[in-house]
Amino acid sequence: MRMLAMASAVAVCTLAMSNLVSAAAPSYTAQATLATPVKAATETEISGVTWRCEGDQCEGKGDRRGSLDSYMKECRKVAEALGELSAYTSRGRTMSKRDIQNCNKLAGKGE
Repeated sequence: MRMLAMASAVAVCTLAMSNLVSAAAPSYTAQATLATPVKAATETEISGVTWRCEGDQCEGKGDRRGSLDSYMKECRKVAEALGELSAYTSRGRTMSKRDIQNCNKLAGKGE
C-alpha cells in the first residue's frame, strides 16, 4: 500500500513538472522582409513555424522548443522557402546587411 502511494506521488509530481516546463517554454516569433513583395497574402510552414507574408513583410510564429539550428541556418531555411530577404530578425537578434547577404547566398538567392 505504501509503495502504491509513493508511486502515485511521484507520478503526480512528474506530471505537474512537465506541465510547468511546457507552459514556461516561450513561443517562437521572427520577422523577415522580402526583397520582392508577394502579390497576395501567403502562409508557409518552415520547420514547424508558420510564416505569414503580406507584401514584403513576413512573420513567423510557432510553439517551439529550443532550436538546434544556428541563426544563419534558420535564416537560410526561411530564404529558401520564401525568397530573397532584405532583413531578418529572430530570437531578439536582427541580422546585419552582410549576414543577410550571406544568408541569401547560402539559400541560393541573390548575389
